[in-house]
Amino acid sequence: MLEIIFEDEYDTAAFLHLAEHLDSRHHISIQQGKDRLLIEAKKSGEAIEHIVRTLLIHFFLECKENERMRSILENTYLFKDPEEQHQILSIAHSIMKGDLDDIPGIHQDPPREDLLKKELETISLQKGVFSIGSFMTFRLSAYDRRLKNYVEVSIEEYKMEQEYQNFIQSLRDYVMSREPKLEKVHVVHQDRLMIWEFRYASERDQKQYIDRQFVREHPMYIDSQLIAPLVSIAPQKIDLFTDDTGHSMVQTIQNIFQERVEVFPPHSFQEQHVQFVPSHLEKKSEKLS
Repeated sequence: MLEIIFEDEYDTAAFLHLAEHLDSRHHISIQQGKDRLLIEAKKSGEAIEHIVRTLLIHFFLECKENERMRSILENTYLFKDPEEQHQILSIAHSIMKGDLDDIPGIHQDPPREDLLKKELETISLQKGVFSIGSFMTFRLSAYDRRLKNYVEVSIEEYKMEQEYQNFIQSLRDYVMSREPKLEKVHVVHQDRLMIWEFRYASERDQKQYIDRQFVREHPMYIDSQLIAPLVSIAPQKIDLFTDDTGHSMVQTIQNIFQERVEVFPPHSFQEQHVQFVPSHLEKKSEKLS
């Protein structure tokens, strides 16, 4: 008989719930105490180690992993706010599922399941006493390093996202405070995204529309070919022609201008509806300022 000692009755209940679903053929019988379970094979002499090991791996991944990462957030990185913790852990889960595999510094090999399995295979799970708390404290250093790596990377992603959102909000506020220099512009996505009204204008003429002071205040973030003129023009309407709505710059334009943007498929663009910005804008730009 194997006795498993849990940290609290909630963990005991969680393990029991997993056992009901994963031991569908009922190879084991379980006697429940307040914070412990007694497990034995239903058939005399039958090995239970494989079943128990599988249950424990699921238990650590599904019931303890989030708790463990939250502890790292609180105690190592001092993120105490529950909402911040939730957002960072959401990023961590996306990383673990492989949804954010382009982020540098992530260690995915070997899988977390293998790290847990390797440690559990060094312990007899047929009989005796197995303490969840002791196992987590003394045997999971490699697993903990993996979780810490996820947390570290997720914190960096969270900070970058916060910085991006603050930047986007500053651009929104700026656009809302501006008088439009052009009521409507067309942004067309071909080899790159471009303001079609500027297609035949020289670089010098295009710069007449850009608020250079605002660009100087945001030198690392403002794209001088697209975002800077769009924000400086502050148009009431942007017709955006693209078939790649997931493109980062397309999403940035939508995030800044929100309801002012309407997206169309590229084939619907008609150049004859565009009023091009003429060359030699010195006098016109003075009127627009």
